[in-house]
Amino acid sequence: MTLRLLTWNIRAGGGSRIPAIGAALAEQDADILVLTEYRDGPAAPALRAELERLGYRWMTAHTPPRGRNGVLIAARRKFREIGPVSAEVEEPWRLLDVVVGRTRLTGVYMPNLRVKIPYWQALIAALAGRVDGSALAIGDFNTCRPYLDEAGATDATAGFLDKVQAAGFRDVWRDRNPETREFSWFSHRQNGFRIDHAFFSPRLAGRVRGIGYAHGARESGVSDHSMLVVDVG
Repeated sequence: MTLRLLTWNIRAGGGSRIPAIGAALAEQDADILVLTEYRDGPAAPALRAELERLGYRWMTAHTPPRGRNGVLIAARRKFREIGPVSAEVEEPWRLLDVVVGRTRLTGVYMPNLRVKIPYWQALIAALAGRVDGSALAIGDFNTCRPYLDEAGATDATAGFLDKVQAAGFRDVWRDRNPETREFSWFSHRQNGFRIDHAFFSPRLAGRVRGIGYAHGARESGVSDHSMLVVDVG
């Protein structure tokens, strides 16, 4: 199965930027989207309608409560929705599982600071049981490596990036760019961080043909995040 995957934080549900979000997504022509900072409210049906117009007929049904952020997974091919990875975290809609063909995909939108610790723990526990299969976790992890994914060392939870790899999952972008500093999000202070990631089981990592960040939509102000685009074949 050949797939193009894309994850993108669309910032606060998209709002009036939904037509521009749709145009930016159309340029990438991905098969599966993992959109983070998805929200309920007036923007949610507008976003879903725009995605359906672009051919994404299948979408996850879980919607965050009003005013909360979560994940929307949308695809041009049928998938089976499993639901939240864990019911033990405060906002389970931040970690959603689907099955596409024989691949288990987890869409991720971690909270900030130390609040994300139980989410990381739940995710790693789930992934540990999938390491021998075809699986990945992709999205906005709000986590980065000090002095590499950011200029300084501000993330007290950066050690979870080592733990997810110790569980057998590969950060393929970092494996292929061991010393590169490339940012996927810029704060209002214009300091950058690479916090949008994709982690692959060994079987699936070997099938990644291309992986990279698309910065155009961030640079033009459609969102404050860049897209991460992955080609699997």
